[in-house]
Amino acid sequence: MKKHYSIFCLLFFLNIQHHTAQIFRKDSIHVFSWSNANTNWSHNTRELYTFDYEGTKETNLLRLIANGGTGNWVNFYQFNKNYNTLNNITESIQQNWSSDAWSNSARDTYMYNAQNNEIVFLYAIRVNDIWRSQRRETKIYDGNNVVSKTLEELDGSSLVPEDRFLYEYAIGSDRLTQEIEQIYFADVDFWLNVEKKEYNYTSFGALQKVESFGFNGSQNDFNDNGTEQTLYTYNALQQLTERTRQLRISGTYRNFERFVYAYTLGNQTELIIQEWVTADDVWRNKFRQLRTFDVDNNEIELIYQAWNSDINDWRNLSRTISFWSAAEAFDASTLSINSIGKNSYSVVVYPNPTANYININTNTSTPVHSVTLYNLQGKQILKTVGKTKIDIGHLAAGMYLVKIHIDNSMITKKIRIN
Repeated sequence: MKKHYSIFCLLFFLNIQHHTAQIFRKDSIHVFSWSNANTNWSHNTRELYTFDYEGTKETNLLRLIANGGTGNWVNFYQFNKNYNTLNNITESIQQNWSSDAWSNSARDTYMYNAQNNEIVFLYAIRVNDIWRSQRRETKIYDGNNVVSKTLEELDGSSLVPEDRFLYEYAIGSDRLTQEIEQIYFADVDFWLNVEKKEYNYTSFGALQKVESFGFNGSQNDFNDNGTEQTLYTYNALQQLTERTRQLRISGTYRNFERFVYAYTLGNQTELIIQEWVTADDVWRNKFRQLRTFDVDNNEIELIYQAWNSDINDWRNLSRTISFWSAAEAFDASTLSINSIGKNSYSVVVYPNPTANYININTNTSTPVHSVTLYNLQGKQILKTVGKTKIDIGHLAAGMYLVKIHIDNSMITKKIRIN
């Protein structure tokens, strides 16, 4: 009987997943600040979102601020965003409100390669009606893995290299194992190593330790002993519960800062940031975040608090309330006509929520061509080719869209990473 029951549950799960999951979009947020004098929340900021491009790509973000005690809302700034035909963001322009008119202030520009990976990010500001570049990031890929990222900053009238990051991965994997930071000396055209980070993982593929090593110029090599490390701890559900940062002092790693996470029904509902007090040999609270979610796992409230040692309790700082609405369903019918094939595939992405990896299961023998993850702002986060088990343990917690390319069809699912 137990075996039959398990099969029934699996079939029921697959049947539910066959239907397109409902996608939600954030329509507005309302920001409040805490008044200790009045012991209440003061509503001072609103952000309104306008959407296009499949229903969850914001094309305009408008921030309004309260106008004193008049009860009126006035423009403060806005972002106007443009996307290419593949729905990748290509431009975001910030405009500030002044003298009853919008004026351009800053611009982000994005470029992509043939594999749909971001290769250039350019930040510019508006000066005397001319866009002037201030910073540029350039990425080089091996397949879909970033192997180097070069940062350039404005020096005089041109952008010059300042920092470079080199990345190494496990053989045949997209799992990052090493990152080397370098700084550039233009006068001798030389990159000097500064720091190395080594990444270690648990048996289930989640980050376990990140250790940093300084560079010894006299020996032209990295030091054997690390300067700091971050340790990650998980519960039985493979959810991150602690992230502890330690510094090497007098030859020994000592606690410095800790992040403690708590969950409710798979959603991260509390984060406490603590600092280590060496004299008392204890952790002391610094800040806390409290999150509330609706039945659809959308975050509807976020409260920031600071620890008040005088009263030995938390003190409110700010509060954000988010309003959501149902967006257009993300499946093949929402894509451009060139992306829709005559075949219809059923796809299951599991586990969901997840913390370390996702599996792609289909109802066809046709292989999965590629899997691409996007955040809800439309930015590509990760892409794999020919894989049905994908490591996502290094990604930040939150909601993501998963686009699965099979044959000439594209199916989109929604997942939460805890």
